[in-house]
Amino acid sequence: MVSVGISNEKRLVVTEKDTASAWGSGTLPVLATPKMILLIEETASAAVAGELPEGDTTVGTLVDVKHVSASPVGTEVVCRVEVIEVDRARIRFSVSVTDKFGDVGTGFHERFVVHSDKFMSRANSKLE
Repeated sequence: MVSVGISNEKRLVVTEKDTASAWGSGTLPVLATPKMILLIEETASAAVAGELPEGDTTVGTLVDVKHVSASPVGTEVVCRVEVIEVDRARIRFSVSVTDKFGDVGTGFHERFVVHSDKFMSRANSKLE
């Protein structure tokens, strides 16, 4: 069962493939905002995965994060997430991404618990 206080941490050393220029979100060789968002989603998803019933998963539904500082290639960033609210199927996380110099990204992320088969059935019905 997902509960308030569950947390997780994931680290990433920024490489060329993680940069804004590689992701197409800018032209500079610093951590791309979309890569930072992916890191947040991976960290949050993993935080609660072991707490879900078999056949359930979570899907990201909201990202409200400020990217406040650039992290150049070679910098290690640390993503930390913590469950701060659980409202039925909605899970709200506080998120922070930091490097050795301070904040890189701060904000909130929400995920919803879904039944995998039911979710995919609805998604695939769009193909009919």
